[in-house]
Amino acid sequence: MSEGRFHVRKAAVLGAGVMGAQIAGHLCNAGIPTVLFELAAKEGDPNGLVNKAIANLGKLKPAPLGEKSVADGIIPANYDQHLHLIDDCDLIIEAVAERMDIKRAVYDKVENRVKEGAIIASNTSGLSITGLADSLPESLRSRFCGVHFFNPPRYMYLVELIPTKYTSDSVMDELESFLTTALGKGVVRAKDTPNFIGNRIGVFSMLACMHHTKAMGLGFDVVDALTGPLVGRPKSATYRTADVVGLDTMGHVIQTMQDTLPEDPWHAYFGKPDWLAALIAEGSLGQKSGKGVYEKRGKDIYVLDLEKADYRPSGQEPSAAVEGALRQKTWGERLAKLRASDDVQAQFMWACFRDLFHYAAYHLADIADTARDVDLATRWGYGWKEGPFEVWQQAGWQQVATWIEEDIAAGKTMSDAPLPAWVKAAEREAVHFPQGSYAPGSDAVQPRSQLPVYRRQAFPDPVL
Repeated sequence: MSEGRFHVRKAAVLGAGVMGAQIAGHLCNAGIPTVLFELAAKEGDPNGLVNKAIANLGKLKPAPLGEKSVADGIIPANYDQHLHLIDDCDLIIEAVAERMDIKRAVYDKVENRVKEGAIIASNTSGLSITGLADSLPESLRSRFCGVHFFNPPRYMYLVELIPTKYTSDSVMDELESFLTTALGKGVVRAKDTPNFIGNRIGVFSMLACMHHTKAMGLGFDVVDALTGPLVGRPKSATYRTADVVGLDTMGHVIQTMQDTLPEDPWHAYFGKPDWLAALIAEGSLGQKSGKGVYEKRGKDIYVLDLEKADYRPSGQEPSAAVEGALRQKTWGERLAKLRASDDVQAQFMWACFRDLFHYAAYHLADIADTARDVDLATRWGYGWKEGPFEVWQQAGWQQVATWIEEDIAAGKTMSDAPLPAWVKAAEREAVHFPQGSYAPGSDAVQPRSQLPVYRRQAFPDPVL
């Protein structure tokens, strides 16, 4: 299957939850008629549930549709009456609940309707793609993969593509080309590991911040002041991001890591902090419930204070030591000053960077093909200006590696797992080069994809 032969004239989305409905809406934004499936309603109109989901698209913010009339391109359907509508679909995206049994039950319903040459993909955020593929007939396995959109799918640039051992290379190439050209996405290919690349690294970064917040006795609002635009990350930073995503969703992603990564050297940190579990239990889920880590009271923003077990006005600021360190011209100077400072906020910042670098390096070979994939996934999926390897490389590769090893030896790091041998190779000064980025699997530099869609890009998004 070569580029140009795969055309999506009609698509289907299985599951009309928040993500499924928005994916269907975005396909319609691109002018692709899309069938949106949901369970048949038990009472009244059998399409009652799916029609409600389509109507809800007009209420969501930010708006998932380019204009409200785009919703007219979504064809409502239920599994009891309309399976025949899949017969002429070129792309089928499954977006039902994150349970293997539910997904497999849906596949059982549709597998005999998938036409020759069509691609079927799961929008799971962390379940095993290979495990899902094993439930499909052999004839479909080569045309099945993971396609993980980030929420909200109209606005988030990143889409992760995850092949299985069965997936045809040509299917991956064609789907990547479609996502890039028709939907305007930045595609990163991830390995079939829990939470893939973006959430594996991004959520760990948040967990590291949470760990060091407690260890150093900092307030949630000061941590957000430290981990946002000051270091090239979104204004929502750490805890506000958790509120926006939904504390229950955050808890689910953390639980996935705890359940599926028992051998990870950082596994001890893959648990919901007590305060997070308590907020979820009381229904304080963040932005969607009106209260979470933060609470808006009139025009004022309050933040949860763990010492007081109550909310207080937010607004704590970064220390002079941190602001002075981050005013330095280079990442090498910034990290050196943070590491050398006795200021608790500076120590917090260094610890968060150090443990992020340590984790990303240790797991690179397991989760991604290249360092470029990790940096682009965190930039495109989490809105970071620079990925972890880009910051590390700018700061001086061997110097930062030495600092990490010294902190491991001193018992300061979250894990005592050693850095991989490739990190400390005598000739290692970088992972990004003009000709490509380091790939630990081959111990070589791998060039950027040469798919025709990228050769046509005048200004591709670069790494260093």
